[in-house]
Amino acid sequence: MLLELAAAARQHGATRLCIYSTADLSAAGFARREGYRRLTASAVPAGDPLPVLDREAVAAVWPLAFVGQWGHHRVQPGVNDALPGAIYVGLPGGDDWLGLCRVEPERRHIDGPGFVGRPGSAEQAQALVVGAGAQLNPGPVTLETWGDHAEAYLELGFSIAEECPGWELALN
Repeated sequence: MLLELAAAARQHGATRLCIYSTADLSAAGFARREGYRRLTASAVPAGDPLPVLDREAVAAVWPLAFVGQWGHHRVQPGVNDALPGAIYVGLPGGDDWLGLCRVEPERRHIDGPGFVGRPGSAEQAQALVVGAGAQLNPGPVTLETWGDHAEAYLELGFSIAEECPGWELALN
């Protein structure tokens, strides 16, 4: 099965095959990566709010914010139009946005941050999550991350509720 997946990925021009699996895939040549995590906190982390991005800014920044981030599944332009209640906060950097984070107030859910052109620091990831949380009323919150290290979020008071390791195979 893994050989067929690798062959299909190569055929479509992929240079890496990324899989979420609790099985150890190292014997098949895969390298372990940070995977998916769902974290929860009994209270929204306190901190400074961040600017809310308008629709045009989201459309410009979103497709760039997750390039190279392992495992995030919502990167196609326009995919976020299907999330009408979502709010997007941005981390400003001069005249540009360094990154953004989605929050869904009705679900009390924060999607892990994405950064334009490079991985963000732990402090920047925390600022985005806290800025997203500022859009919520007090109470519990869920955070999903894709390929991030958990430490930055654990420092904010989150705990890991679910996780699935990531595995990566170079296809060149």
